[in-house]
Amino acid sequence: MSVQTAAERKEGLRAEVRRRRRARSAQELAEAGERIASHGIEWALETVPAGGTLTAYLGVGAEPPTLRLLGRLHEHGFHVLLPICEPERQLSWVEWRPDIGYERSRYAPIQEPLGPRLGLSALRGGAPLRPPVAAILLPATALDGEGRRLGQGGGYYDRFLAQLDETASPLPTAAVVFDDELLPPGEVPDERLDHRVDVAVTPSGVHRLSGIGHE
Repeated sequence: MSVQTAAERKEGLRAEVRRRRRARSAQELAEAGERIASHGIEWALETVPAGGTLTAYLGVGAEPPTLRLLGRLHEHGFHVLLPICEPERQLSWVEWRPDIGYERSRYAPIQEPLGPRLGLSALRGGAPLRPPVAAILLPATALDGEGRRLGQGGGYYDRFLAQLDETASPLPTAAVVFDDELLPPGEVPDERLDHRVDVAVTPSGVHRLSGIGHE
């Protein structure tokens, strides 16, 4: 009997999570979005200095909805950066505002904001962005109780977090998932380049994970 690799186990878990996400009703998604907004702003207010900067993302389709959370962050005076997928699995960033426009990404099945793009150096602070990024809110397909994160498989965020770690101390991280996607410790396969996250934001609350941070 063959033993599955970590990559194969991840693909199986992604398929199961995506199946469950597609089964949720529009009403369930709307209610989840409101609760995620309430708990996400709670985490941000505890983690990011007033008027500070954090990265976030726009949850679309069957993903945990984050648009209401983006609005709450903006209302509280935070600078909110959304990702742009670039060649070679790199990310750049655009500052979000409620009236921003979007276009289909060239590299991923997502909508991306329109506006001036910021690179890694801008995220450290100074013109045109002040103050520097203080926390990372990122997507996940699943998390386990030790902070292991299952992404979409593209590796964009793991590369981004590794680049940040090369230039400064690791920043606080939180990932947004539905409650049934927060799994027991060890349930998400771990690979060498994976970065763990500190907190899960779900419709039921803010969950501090017991991992040891970015490895």
